[in-house]
Amino acid sequence: MENLDLLSTRAHWYAAFFAGDTDAMAHIEADSFCVVHESGVQSKWEQLHGISRAVLADQWFPTSVRKEDASLSLQNHGEFAVVSGQSHTLIDDERLASVYFSELWRKHAQGWLVMHLHYTPVPEVAEVIA
Repeated sequence: MENLDLLSTRAHWYAAFFAGDTDAMAHIEADSFCVVHESGVQSKWEQLHGISRAVLADQWFPTSVRKEDASLSLQNHGEFAVVSGQSHTLIDDERLASVYFSELWRKHAQGWLVMHLHYTPVPEVAEVIA
C-alpha cells in the first residue's frame, strides 16, 4: 500500500512539474530538496523560481507533454525509498528527451516528500556506417 501511495504522489509531482504548478510541487518537495543535472545543482527554491519564470515567459512545456517510465525500480529502506530508472519526455508522442534518474523519497506523517532528484541524459547512440 505504501508503494502505491508513493507512486501516486510521484505521479502528482511530475504532473505538477510539466504543468508548471510550482505551488503543488512545493508541497511535495522537502525544504532541503535539491536537483542534480548536467548543468549543476539547484535548491528547491532555485528550481521553483526558474520554473515560475519560464511559465510567465510562456517558455514552459506545452499541455501535450507527458513522461513515460521505460524502466522503474523501487527500493524501500524504512521511512525512505529510492526510485530509479529511465524515462522519456514526449510531446505529441515525439520523444523530446530520455534520461536516467534516481529519486530519494521520505515518508512523513502527512505523506511522501521527495528529498533529491538526480538525472542525466541517455547518451545518443551514434549510427554505424558500414
